[in-house]
Amino acid sequence: MARKHRNDFASQDVESEPVICPLCERVIPDDQIEDHHLVPRSKGGKIKVPLHGICHSHIHAAFTDAQLAKKFSTVSAIVEDPEIQKFVN
Repeated sequence: MARKHRNDFASQDVESEPVICPLCERVIPDDQIEDHHLVPRSKGGKIKVPLHGICHSHIHAAFTDAQLAKKFSTVSAIVEDPEIQKFVN
């Protein structure tokens, strides 16, 4: 059985950095973090970004999977959309 080293426990005492939603630029509480696939999984996407649940829901209400895959596959493209800007403001 492997021995536990003092350094193994030190990382547990460190507070994690707050997660910032790239859409609304606010801190996301731990219980509200949802992963958004920039390209939907149905279209072969693997890269994810953390979002507020409400921000994530709004993206999927505003765009189809095909639109997300073709035109809105980056956070900056999503944020530049007028409907998303209106929601965020």
